Amino acid sequence: MKIAQILFVFADTAYALQGPLPPAPSGPPPPGLPIDGFVVFFLVVGIIYGVKKRYDLSETKTSV
Repeated sequence: MKIAQILFVFADTAYALQGPLPPAPSGPPPPGLPIDGFVVFFLVVGIIYGVKKRYDLSETKTSV
């Protein structure tokens, strides 16, 4: 029984010395904020890259 009391005192002391609790996490951001502003840019760059690759592929087939 003495060991349980000693462990309880040490555990209680360790818990008390941890300091104050951190603040609660904030909620999610309000709706309407963009996820990523460069989505349209990357979409256009991807389309341009695809058209270029397709053009290069068709040009190599016709020249062979």
